[in-house]
Amino acid sequence: MNESDLKEAIIDDCLPRYPENEPPKPVQIDAVVNLVEGRHTFVMAGTGCGKSRISEMYYNLFAKSKKAVILVLNPLDALGDNQVLEKTAAGYTAVNLKSQNFTCKVAADIQKGKYNFVYLSPKVFLNNEMFTQIYHDSAFQDCLALVVVDEAHMIYSWGLVANTRSCPHTSVIKIKLYSAHCTESLAV
Repeated sequence: MNESDLKEAIIDDCLPRYPENEPPKPVQIDAVVNLVEGRHTFVMAGTGCGKSRISEMYYNLFAKSKKAVILVLNPLDALGDNQVLEKTAAGYTAVNLKSQNFTCKVAADIQKGKYNFVYLSPKVFLNNEMFTQIYHDSAFQDCLALVVVDEAHMIYSWGLVANTRSCPHTSVIKIKLYSAHCTESLAV
């Protein structure tokens, strides 16, 4: 499928899912095209530009039988809680992993593919042994469709916090970050 046909297929998939007055934006379509084509993708856009919808659009391209999972790293629990509310209101299953709610049952639910979107902090991602086991599980890796870093400008700060706390149990986890540089005009 050429890029033009791919864009048309993405648009056709989106139109029945979203209100008529909210058609997919070019930046969203370009980002999804780049994800489908396996390109590293970086989207920098202001609040309200529809960045969160990109992961939904990408998720919707997978067969339901795949039980695709989108993993979203974000620095703030409140942000994760808001995202979970938005996703569940849109008909997706989602969880925001925090030390208070990350139980063995939640871990089992993640491994079974109960959640379409899993939100978590860098601390849980890097320092939680239970999550590390899930992440490295081959069945979970087969379902992992995308890793998103939300509020990416905070990555440097996350590293500073980890270094000053000198976390001896921090895992080094290789993550496959799909990205395409998307602003109002796409540059790869």
